[in-house]
Amino acid sequence: MDFLGWYTTGDTPTERDIAVHRQICDINECPVMLMLNPAGIKGDQLPVVLYESVIDVVNGRATMLLAPLSYTLAAEEAERIGVDHVARVSSGEAALNSLVAEHLTAQRSAIKMLVSRVRAVLATVRAIRDGSLPPRPALLREAKALSNRLPLLTSQQFRTHFYNQCNDVALMTSLGTITKGCNAINQLVNRFNVLYDRQGMGRRMRGLFF
Repeated sequence: MDFLGWYTTGDTPTERDIAVHRQICDINECPVMLMLNPAGIKGDQLPVVLYESVIDVVNGRATMLLAPLSYTLAAEEAERIGVDHVARVSSGEAALNSLVAEHLTAQRSAIKMLVSRVRAVLATVRAIRDGSLPPRPALLREAKALSNRLPLLTSQQFRTHFYNQCNDVALMTSLGTITKGCNAINQLVNRFNVLYDRQGMGRRMRGLFF
């Protein structure tokens, strides 16, 4: 886990915030300050401002100032679903169900109905085959037409496309694993360099006194 900066509350940065930020600069060369204004809610914008330190000449002297940064909020699909459930945004009278839950419930009901209809057709065809029901040519033709509309899962073309998709998914997973490994190695190298620089600086400082 990397150290990016610190946070505080208020409207605008003060001299005290700049003093604290100057101390944070001893830990991180370019830290970020996040300022939250609890009383600054305006419309649909978050009352959060990011600042970075800049050096400017004020009255002939180099002075540290805090300049605002632009940022963008990014969320994955799983996070959006979680936020939707937390917000409990409902389009109907039942406030306990979210929009996502309603959508998934509708899909589940449709799939259950499809399964029940397929089972009914299959049971009817089996009963006609066993002689429990009299033959009904019109019904059998409709069942045959319905089965012909289904894709052939045993064809060579299906297997080729299926394995191609499996290989693509496995390749993307491997690339993600390699990227995470490279990131971990990069962080390890950065920490090693920081530690090596501190040890080297300590030896140089001791050389000045002895």
